[in-house]
Amino acid sequence: MRRGAAWSTVDVVINRALSFALGVAVARLLTPDDFGVYAVALVVHVIVVNVSELGVSSALFRGDARDVDAAAPTVTTIALTSSAVLGALMALAAPVLSGLLGAPDATSTIQVMALTLPLAGVGAVPGALLRRNFRTDKLFVAGIANNLVSGVVVIALALAGLGPLALACSFVAGQVVSTAAILALAPVRPRPGWDPRQARTLFRFGLPLAGANVLGFSIQNVDYIVIGRMLGSTPLGLYMLAFNISGWPQNVFSAVVRSVAVPAFARLQQEGSDMAVQLARALRLVSRVTFPACLLLAALAHPLVVTVYGARWAAGADALVGLALFAATRTIMEVLSDFLLALGRTRAILAVQVLWLPTLTVALVVFVGRFGIAGAGAAHAAVATFVVVPSFVLCVRRAGVPVLLVARALLAPFCWAAGASAAAWAVAAQMPAPLLACLAGGAVGVVLAAVPYLPEAHRAVAGRKAISAPGGVPGDEPTAPRRRTRVRTRRARSRPA
Repeated sequence: MRRGAAWSTVDVVINRALSFALGVAVARLLTPDDFGVYAVALVVHVIVVNVSELGVSSALFRGDARDVDAAAPTVTTIALTSSAVLGALMALAAPVLSGLLGAPDATSTIQVMALTLPLAGVGAVPGALLRRNFRTDKLFVAGIANNLVSGVVVIALALAGLGPLALACSFVAGQVVSTAAILALAPVRPRPGWDPRQARTLFRFGLPLAGANVLGFSIQNVDYIVIGRMLGSTPLGLYMLAFNISGWPQNVFSAVVRSVAVPAFARLQQEGSDMAVQLARALRLVSRVTFPACLLLAALAHPLVVTVYGARWAAGADALVGLALFAATRTIMEVLSDFLLALGRTRAILAVQVLWLPTLTVALVVFVGRFGIAGAGAAHAAVATFVVVPSFVLCVRRAGVPVLLVARALLAPFCWAAGASAAAWAVAAQMPAPLLACLAGGAVGVVLAAVPYLPEAHRAVAGRKAISAPGGVPGDEPTAPRRRTRVRTRRARSRPA
């Protein structure tokens, strides 16, 4: 787990930095309208690709090696077949879909991005097996190859004047390279096969998860649909930029945890660990980092957008405030979702998504109609805070995790991060230039956010020094036995072979 998390950290630092630099360069080559057209195509692609293998590849994270070897051929067949069919349907339905989303110009962009669906099916099982074994070092190689190739392609095509097609073609080129890298680096590439008993077990596990994925990515993209229909492509391009910025902390810090969370939770559960305590530790770890980062992003939204992307994108900062608050809650929801997935409770995840989508849609229509793109960010933050997070907490409570344990892990980090971000906003408001506002406000916020964790960091360093000292073994004193919290899991039924 440590090795996997370490390589995920390297992956995040390098690949996210490349993506950020590429985004800045492309934003200065293309217009907000180009980004709006691409956003419409991305909405369609993201929804379809996350159901392309019907959720069955996630079943490979659970069970022992014998179960995985038995299921892999059937999973391969399902992934290849469903992704190819859905890719063809996406290309054929592109004119209708672009018209429904209010951007007829997006038809060709959707058709180009449909090419990535069969590629996703080819790499689904090898990629899942690499994640199961915590081989994020090999996934890092595939990711950096994707970024480098897509970066070269998008800049070349943007300079050639292809507009949103430059983004779509670079997306396909990067997917081709990363799929080839995963196939080359995977230790095992299962061949297609079919076992009816395995298929029944896989569908019982995967179909609720596929439904949850469709709803989840519909949730993440329904704002694009509402804004595109109500406000047009230019506000949509501004909003897309703001949404991408709001994901910086979540993509950096949460991505490291999520890369190992599901297989780690599943393995800990198999070994009889106290899962409630493990969940609280994961929530505490994520919230201590992402809460300050997200809330500081909200506090410095306007000077940050102007400094990095230029004055013509300044209106995107109106949406960034609410979206950054949403990003803070999103990291918590992802950890809770991964925990339920590791326990096999895919129906609980689906139930939360079923509640989330209509609630968010209504809130978006109301808030966007009244406040524009700023209302979209506020709608996300409100629904996530008051509807979705409580729903996930109730689901993990039904699995045996006390609500108070979750609250203790989250409340103190949030309160301290809120205070630090308020101080950062106050300092930034006094600065005459956007760059100075970012530097001064960010410095104050980071220092204040780190204060409560300095004693704990000092104790950790002291403990490591004591361990490394000759004869020094800290923690010899007896400790009170820890009360074990029972976590109920659901096991998929299967007939003996």
